[in-house]
Amino acid sequence: MPLPLLAAMVSGWIAVVLLAPMAGQRPVDLRSHEFRGGAELVTTAVTVRDINGRLITTLDKADFTVEEDSVPQPITQFSRDRIPVSLALVLDTSDSMRGQRIVDARAALGVFLEELLGSDDEAAIVSFNHDARVVAPWTRERSRLRARLDDLRPSGGTAMFDAVAASLPLFENRQHPRAALLLVSDGADTASDITPTRLKQMLVRSDVFLYAIAVDSGAERESTRVNPYTLAQLAAQGGGYSEVIRSAAELGPATARIADELNHQYMLGYTPATAGDGQYHTVRVKVSNPDYAVRARRGVVR
Repeated sequence: MPLPLLAAMVSGWIAVVLLAPMAGQRPVDLRSHEFRGGAELVTTAVTVRDINGRLITTLDKADFTVEEDSVPQPITQFSRDRIPVSLALVLDTSDSMRGQRIVDARAALGVFLEELLGSDDEAAIVSFNHDARVVAPWTRERSRLRARLDDLRPSGGTAMFDAVAASLPLFENRQHPRAALLLVSDGADTASDITPTRLKQMLVRSDVFLYAIAVDSGAERESTRVNPYTLAQLAAQGGGYSEVIRSAAELGPATARIADELNHQYMLGYTPATAGDGQYHTVRVKVSNPDYAVRARRGVVR
């Protein structure tokens, strides 16, 4: 994808998010029958862990509170059952992924698709080097996704930030309530137009959970290695988390940990007490136990 076209896609996505409330066509987050509601419904997936990092999966609606701009909001929708997810796999196919790394990455993501996702989940694949390309749009056909993975061949530079930004518009046409993006990369960003700061702003306005896995063997030059701090900041803005592994062979266990989290999230929805104004509003989800850590979307434009 040429960079001008990529920039146009990103700009178009921003315009949709900002203009939809004024046009009365606000994107609907939750599309399953349990969560269908009016245009004002705001939703978020929520992950809860204890101080030892274990997933907490037995909480009830009464255990949660939601605030928008520090004002408590009534929770009108709640589920702790597994709800299907729309997952975009964003894979680094730059030159540094040649050899065993791309082989291990294709294998790990193939297992993730075929064995760790639910049968109703849909997935898309985006590959990137100095350009980002949607190589497989949303589908539940695992064989089609696996074939597209097997076709990927590394070359070129690394435009990781651009790739995440270009992937976000995909979620405007997703079929499922929850949304997640899994980024796999092994090098520093060397070719993006968008800055990490701008990307953080886009992620915090989205309901897409960002998970990032960095393969960092420590053998490359410092300037070519993934910046774990930046990656962690991006993932935090996107409600997910990042993980640095030492070899592509560790991708399997790392993706299994992400699948486990996706299989144990809560879904909350609330109807704001105030009318939409096209502005950004902070969202904070809390639980009654102060020892639990909560991750959820941080804001909404409505």
